[in-house]
Amino acid sequence: MFYKIIIFLLYAAVISNVNIAQVTFTSSNIPIIVINTNGQTIPDEPKITADMGVIDNGPGIRNNITDPFNGYSGKIGIEIRGHSSQMFPKKQYGIELRDAAGEDIKVALLGFPEESDFVLNASYTDKSFLRNVITYKLSNDLGRYASRTRFCEVVINGEYVGLYILQEKIKRDKNRVNIKKMSSTDLAGDAVTGGYIVKIDRVDPGDKYWTSAYPSVFQSLKSPVTYIHVYPKSDAIVPAQQNYIKNYINNFETIMYSGGYRDPFAGYYDLIDVDSFVDYYLINEFSKNTDAYRLSAFLFKNRDSDGGKLKMGPVWDYDISFGLANYDEGFSPSGWQAYKHYEGLWSSPFWTTNLMIDPVFKNKLAKRWNEVKNKTFSLTALNNFIDESAALTAEARTRNFTKWKILGTYVWPEYYFPNTYEEEIAYLKNWISQRTAWLNSNIASNYSDIEWLTPDLSKVNFQIGKEVKIPLSSFVKSKLNISSINFISLDLNCSAVIIGDTVSLKILKSGNYKIKGVGSLESNIVSISPEYKIEVQPTSVDNSIGGIPESFELFQNYPNPFNPETIISYHLPAPGHVSLKVYDLLGREVSSLVDKYQNAGSYQFRFTPNGIDRSDRYAGGRHGSQLSGGIYFYTLRAGSFAETKKMILLK
Repeated sequence: MFYKIIIFLLYAAVISNVNIAQVTFTSSNIPIIVINTNGQTIPDEPKITADMGVIDNGPGIRNNITDPFNGYSGKIGIEIRGHSSQMFPKKQYGIELRDAAGEDIKVALLGFPEESDFVLNASYTDKSFLRNVITYKLSNDLGRYASRTRFCEVVINGEYVGLYILQEKIKRDKNRVNIKKMSSTDLAGDAVTGGYIVKIDRVDPGDKYWTSAYPSVFQSLKSPVTYIHVYPKSDAIVPAQQNYIKNYINNFETIMYSGGYRDPFAGYYDLIDVDSFVDYYLINEFSKNTDAYRLSAFLFKNRDSDGGKLKMGPVWDYDISFGLANYDEGFSPSGWQAYKHYEGLWSSPFWTTNLMIDPVFKNKLAKRWNEVKNKTFSLTALNNFIDESAALTAEARTRNFTKWKILGTYVWPEYYFPNTYEEEIAYLKNWISQRTAWLNSNIASNYSDIEWLTPDLSKVNFQIGKEVKIPLSSFVKSKLNISSINFISLDLNCSAVIIGDTVSLKILKSGNYKIKGVGSLESNIVSISPEYKIEVQPTSVDNSIGGIPESFELFQNYPNPFNPETIISYHLPAPGHVSLKVYDLLGREVSSLVDKYQNAGSYQFRFTPNGIDRSDRYAGGRHGSQLSGGIYFYTLRAGSFAETKKMILLK
């Protein structure tokens, strides 16, 4: 109700300034869409049945209003769509193509792939008619599906209503969001894992949704984030499916809310398609979309057997972008949208900021921007596209602004409302140029990156207790601004150590193992490899050694650098007295972790320098004193064996 009151008040303010004229319309250089509601008023919802015809004689051929319908001629369902746009006198519409029986049918409308659901975007606020068109083009050029678009002129019940943009509605389809189709029987196993489409948005009557367990603003009760089920639809999704996708995203958010969200194994990297999030961020930040991440923010997930990670997109609804808004600094070409969170409804989730401060994500963003800024986002290419589009719509625009006399008149929420279309275009081009310059100044050109390879380790002949040496070049194709590379495993029975240009792998016991490579620049992990899987079957050798290591070995602590804790692991091939101690840069002992007799085996110690230790498997010891951040050394002594390694405590 509160939202509808706001819309009513805004509508009253807007409609009082509108000068609407009648236009004589006979022909156009772009397609014509003619709709006849047969005396019915088009409602907000549900759709009413109407007739629609499309005249499209092809490129370079004039379309006359008296020409036969050759692009479509048949029934449709039609309704007014949108939220804030409903206050404007020029409406936008949702359309469903139907047969005579009222069932939806798929048609290749105006050259789009066959489908039944489309949108007629009025672009009333965006007088350039280009902000959505540019954004969707950028996304498609990046290889991320976004709605195709066609300019057209529309007549409803014999009245010319203006220039429109025909768009595809976001839905599951092989030519739109290409994910698995789900049925009500997909309740378990791989079948329940996808596909899904959800969106962060306002909640409408009839929506099925959930509210995030984590507010947009830390510890605030006034900044909820709502996820709405888009596919399967609210009338088709079953509880098991609702719970699955809710729990999946809740798991992602729980990890993002934790201090360990950047951990290579325990962090978020295996839950989301990071590259899709990077592209989504680039488009939203380049356009400085005022609604970025908080309204019409779509996410989708395919089945686990088809990739299965959560992806961000498709992009949708960019009327209030590219410097259009007069609020929240939307007009300014500087600033990050991902850092904006509000106490109140319709705020972006907290994790948009967490991703931006993760060095791994930040470097991926920088790499991608530097790859595409002079190609997809080229100012020359964009200006040419703007000029071509403006030329195409020139005569239709003239009729549109004769019908809707809004040039030079404020339309919510414009920051700049010049008297001519040419000034609109000049402002848009200038703003994009300034935004590009700001991004170039605030996204590093000297980013860090590793191009990881994916060797098939199933073809490697692993023998229990024996080292297998694989060239580092099998894992790393190239690197840029990387000071060190390490491989890590969470299992003490699997070790991976880089010696020179070789990765030395050793498996102490049969089983399934996972390792990852991490690239660091100074104290920050800036690149993480995909997961490498190793499977070793039991052998007679495995049974004879019983998992006892062949040699002493002290491993590099993980994570390193660390805060608040790290794991120190070591191997003992024989029993004896063991000492594991930590020293500062001056050689002073600051913590004794192990000082006792231990049997042969593999051990790990979870070192928490400023808290109580949580020892794993026999290690024992005591926790460290309150240590300040800096460089420390840990030394393992067992019999005649002694080895020291360096670790860094962050504060």
